[in-house]
Amino acid sequence: MISFWLRQCLRSSLWRCAFLPARVPSCGACTTRQPLELLGIVGLCLGLIAVPLHAEEARGRDVVVLYNSSSDASQSVAEHYAEMRDVPSKQVIGLPMPLGEVISRSNFIAKIETPFVEALHKAGLMQTREEIRPATDALPGRVLQVVTRAKVRYLAVCYGVPLRVAEDATRREPESSVLPEALRRNEAAVDAELTVLPLLLAGHARTGPAANVFWGATNTASLNPENGVFVVGRLDGPTPELARKLVDRAVEAEQKGLLGRAYFDIRGVTDPAYVNGDTWISNAWLVATRYGYDTSLDQKPETLPTGFPLSHVALYAGWYDAHVSGPFALPQVEFMPGAIAYHLHSFSAASLHSTNQNWVGPLVARGVTATMGMVAEPYLDGTPEIGLCFARLLFSGFTWGEAALVSQRLLSWQLTVIGDPLYRPFATNAIDRLKDLAARGDGRVDWSLVTLYNRKREVTRDVRSVIAELEKEPRLRFSPVLLEKLGDFWREANEPAKAAESYHKACAWKVSPQQRKRLLWNGGEMAQAAGDPSRAYDFYATLADIHDPLPDPRTLFERLISLSQALSKEAEVGRWTKALEDFDQKAAKK
Repeated sequence: MISFWLRQCLRSSLWRCAFLPARVPSCGACTTRQPLELLGIVGLCLGLIAVPLHAEEARGRDVVVLYNSSSDASQSVAEHYAEMRDVPSKQVIGLPMPLGEVISRSNFIAKIETPFVEALHKAGLMQTREEIRPATDALPGRVLQVVTRAKVRYLAVCYGVPLRVAEDATRREPESSVLPEALRRNEAAVDAELTVLPLLLAGHARTGPAANVFWGATNTASLNPENGVFVVGRLDGPTPELARKLVDRAVEAEQKGLLGRAYFDIRGVTDPAYVNGDTWISNAWLVATRYGYDTSLDQKPETLPTGFPLSHVALYAGWYDAHVSGPFALPQVEFMPGAIAYHLHSFSAASLHSTNQNWVGPLVARGVTATMGMVAEPYLDGTPEIGLCFARLLFSGFTWGEAALVSQRLLSWQLTVIGDPLYRPFATNAIDRLKDLAARGDGRVDWSLVTLYNRKREVTRDVRSVIAELEKEPRLRFSPVLLEKLGDFWREANEPAKAAESYHKACAWKVSPQQRKRLLWNGGEMAQAAGDPSRAYDFYATLADIHDPLPDPRTLFERLISLSQALSKEAEVGRWTKALEDFDQKAAKK
């Protein structure tokens, strides 16, 4: 618990700047056999059984739902969420609010903050006591409210509730004078203000960000209104239907696991003012890799190209485009149920209701279950540390709302967290998840097996022993997921011919469009490395004939030209030369 004297400290602007850097760089510029042979080995893996020692179970009775009673769509989202999470009716609060994503500071206080606190009191969900702050030479006297008891910790904000509190140029707070000029702003995400609502009631300044004393916390029980914060998540997106799906997908992933692959995209920056962005995303990649995901880390300055083979996406983190781009801009993205995706940009959540502008709205529209973004310029240190967020999710069993909260150095600022705050995809450890999927004959057991084989590979440091185990797995005969994994292991073992054969076998089964592109590309590379130009040509030619954006078309056509020449396929030399010329012409026009 946070003592009263600490609450007093939290009110001061000096505490607000405690974590602020001297510079504030912009971030905007089938039946299944239980694989018992694994169970004796995987217990050796570090972090395999991720028992959340400090994470409490989150239930519907612990959450209050806030919606805009002026919007039928907002109410429908609230009612659906309450039904899915078994939230008591008295904890579903509707308030008449202005329609639209932006609300003035005065209206935020009058239409949201004050009546919401009154509704919490009336429902017996929160108690406060009044305290008198005497007047000083710098500040007038005030009657403050200090939260003394709360029955809820989580707050689910629904579609229709305004997104951003607009800047009020007439508002002046003496405490803000110690802040850097760039931070002397009172615009903020509505949800960021609701997160620190207890502190605002206790007199906390509304100008600039507030230091988060819970940054990096490991005990979720401390995250409660009595200590100054709500755990907030927003059910929102381009349509109310998509907002409702956020909880549907969350529940599915909790029951069956957040499975698939993880993708990370850094920029390779060296400027000290921006290198933290790369570091945080690289840390997220490391966390996902240690957990056992198949991961990809792109280190090129540009973001992922449109033809990148992005399949079975469970996790994603990257930066830095203003609007959704690359494979994420395609009409269909292969997000797995429960997928968590985050793109770092200053205005990634400037609006949530577009399917092609910014990032948050488009990601939700394409199937993401949880994300977050900034409604206005936060500066880099005002964005969440996504590596810390993923660590708390994967290895500590936090809910999405808790992990997002403790990954922020600054509160009362520009971040909005999208998704069910109760979403807890990693509460079940990997072995129990595997057993459950196997018992139910769920084909997603293959992804669970991949996670365990990856962990075994990390612990044993012996890829050939892992290959020997995997080759005994009966599901290998018909699982393209496991066949691709076997190919990856053979590639690591420097056996390109065997890797190519595994990729070829995987292609014979029904696979997703993006997985097929990756299998063909990797198969071509391995066949070339094995000195088999004919098989390499077949892989690459099949890939080139796919009516879909290609991964690195220039390199693909150049390889096909070279292989055609080596195989004396003169007609094919001309075909691929023409394809390369056409590609170059289109690229030049862009």
